[in-house]
Amino acid sequence: MKTIKILFLAIIGIAAFTACGDDDELYNSKNTSIPNLITIEHQNSYAIGDVLWVNTNFSRYQPEPNQTTPLDIFKTTGGASFSFAYGLEKKTGAIWTPIDIRTVIKDQGDAVSDFFVIAESIYEPISQNYKFRAGIPLSEAGEYRLIFGLAEVSQLELSSNNSNSKNTFLTIQTTANNLTAGYYNFTVQ
Repeated sequence: MKTIKILFLAIIGIAAFTACGDDDELYNSKNTSIPNLITIEHQNSYAIGDVLWVNTNFSRYQPEPNQTTPLDIFKTTGGASFSFAYGLEKKTGAIWTPIDIRTVIKDQGDAVSDFFVIAESIYEPISQNYKFRAGIPLSEAGEYRLIFGLAEVSQLELSSNNSNSKNTFLTIQTTANNLTAGYYNFTVQ
């Protein structure tokens, strides 16, 4: 009987270590990289009262490396929206200080502001695109930079907001326009 227990534990142990190729398979989670999904509406100069606009407008069909057909991110995620985070810092002397963002002008998608902005790109069936557009009113003069991500500075990542655990949770590493070393630097006069 002792031999059967040991054999059973050995089989369970081997199955546990060989069942999944990586941790993501266990959680039905996948990662991909698709450039240029976030756009900062650049202006050559900003004045007090201007608005800094950030947006996304990308198709549900995205190219996938080593595949002949595009990835349908709407179908893959079960129609989930995609979220990303960004914030604002102001330079004081040589130090960058986070700005507490309390006001956001929402145009498309959804946004929640409480220090950072949590942006939500929502699927629009007519265009078959995920859309978000919101702006931060610029109320003080100074040197600023826009940063992306919460856990890691300037991490441009869109994450699906799945409501059903049967659908794939998708994380998309992406890029944005006009960044220098991961930041969008600008001056308000």
